[in-house]
Amino acid sequence: MTADGEVHRVGPDREPELFEAVVGGYGLLGVVLDVELELVDSEMYRLRSQVVEHRDFPEVFAAQVAGDDAVRLTYTHLSTAPGSLLQEAIVYTYERTGTDEPVPPLRERASDRTSRLVFNLARTGDVGQRLKWGAQKHVLPRVRGCVQSRNEALREMEACMVARNQAMYESLGFLQNRLPQYTDVLHEYFLPHERVVPFLDELRAQLGEHDARLLSASIRSVHREDVVLDYAQGERFSVVLYLSQEVSDAGSTDMASLTRSLVASSLNLGGTFYLPYQQHYTRDQVARAYPRLAEFVATKRRFDPEERFRNSFWARYA
Repeated sequence: MTADGEVHRVGPDREPELFEAVVGGYGLLGVVLDVELELVDSEMYRLRSQVVEHRDFPEVFAAQVAGDDAVRLTYTHLSTAPGSLLQEAIVYTYERTGTDEPVPPLRERASDRTSRLVFNLARTGDVGQRLKWGAQKHVLPRVRGCVQSRNEALREMEACMVARNQAMYESLGFLQNRLPQYTDVLHEYFLPHERVVPFLDELRAQLGEHDARLLSASIRSVHREDVVLDYAQGERFSVVLYLSQEVSDAGSTDMASLTRSLVASSLNLGGTFYLPYQQHYTRDQVARAYPRLAEFVATKRRFDPEERFRNSFWARYA
């Protein structure tokens, strides 16, 4: 429903101008009343993991992940330990097994308490960061909830069977921060595959010049979408950073400087960045990352000339 009260039924082939602005438009075009989603069946996957050097990651991904039709889900965790910061990675893959293993009900993960303890260790300094990365490599794989079928147990002692829905499920309780002197901040950058290693090297250098502490870093694969404010203008690696900053003017100033530096690094390497986090980036950086920004603004003004729908992004950048 747009600002004038009219209800539009939109899609890729129906009022595409409005549809492509609404999806990824941060609520600035109107109120979404109803959505039709295409669903994917849940099925059982075999979970595997391997530790690789960050410089080898693009090649490993191309050959063993993107090049393997059996792999249905994947993500990668990067080291936050001082000695191997962003230079070591655990690549997780979820592979089809070709079996008719029944899918168990969705359940809370037994490892959540362990995950929260490990995650909060990272706030304590270098020792905590080392312990966290060691736990991710050696402890969490042993406490992760798996289903082991009879046939799989006979074939492979270390088999870990996980339902798709379970793999996609995240209980955010382990992110709870009970330390009021700190707050947590998300960053997300989207790099061409061949530029992710230089970005990680620049990220490591920037972290050494700032006070913010990196709690977690991961890589996911994202794709281009037909929307106006598309953050991935092609096949991209999404580098997701979870940072801790001090709750103070100095902490906020430090985070602002780090953000603008990382955004600049991403843009210089042909990448982009995600908008809805702390808005420390500049108007020029937004325009460089989102070349269709002017088109979005024009569509917004056409359907909402009185600016009934507003948010901080519109007020600051549009």
